Amino acid sequence: MAASLIRNAIEKHLTDSRALEVRIMDWPTSPKLFLLVWLSLSSLSLLADSDSPHVIGVFEGIDREIAVENGELVGRFAPYYRCVFSRVESDFQFVEMPLAQMLYRLEKGGISAGLPMVQTAERDEYADFGGLLFQTEYVYLLLHDLPPLDSLSGLRFAFVRQFVGDKLLRGADPVVIPVSDWSQAVEMLKRGRVDVVVLPWVLIDFYMKGFDQPYYDRTAAWVDLSMYISHRAEDGGLTENLRKAIRKCRFIAEQNQGSWEIPTRRGDLED
Repeated sequence: MAASLIRNAIEKHLTDSRALEVRIMDWPTSPKLFLLVWLSLSSLSLLADSDSPHVIGVFEGIDREIAVENGELVGRFAPYYRCVFSRVESDFQFVEMPLAQMLYRLEKGGISAGLPMVQTAERDEYADFGGLLFQTEYVYLLLHDLPPLDSLSGLRFAFVRQFVGDKLLRGADPVVIPVSDWSQAVEMLKRGRVDVVVLPWVLIDFYMKGFDQPYYDRTAAWVDLSMYISHRAEDGGLTENLRKAIRKCRFIAEQNQGSWEIPTRRGDLED
């Protein structure tokens, strides 16, 4: 009776498992042997799960800078990140997603890492920053040549939800209008619904292309870009392996003398 029950359990396990195809020709009669086979199959199933790829979140909506195409990273930022992942012995699956979703999944363990990202104290609570990979400039985009922003009050700022724009607010009593993507923020600026958009400088020419009125941009900050690795990543060595690769690739980029260069416009921070 016990042997029959164990045999039925094993057959159900094999039917439900898509990773294993086993044909049992002659069933032994020892319950202990059935139990040993059952435990072996369970171990194989767990091993298969551990070999699943690390899911890497990629900030969606900035396709020219970074995107996923046919499972690979593409765009002007891509050489830096491809260099990093090629130096870590693991499998990775890249998935585009909104920034807010990426941060949520980093915190809850739904993804192993997310990019491109800058470091903040809030993010440090649930993920590890990878360290400087390259730098980029964040700017204030305006349609009017306003006085110094610190001298004004009630300015309406628009930027993507969970973006670090809240660290770059200027003036008294600023109003924050979060949006789902950069195109929405810039469109609100063009329609006069906000006064300032905070965004990476590299995106301005793309979103302002064809706009026939004057516009202005002022440096908000130069930031270190890299990635965040979730504290809940199942691979205990993933953070250190990625950090080592980031340090190596930053050195390689410096030696390449601009072959990976991202368009920049150096400028002093606004007074």
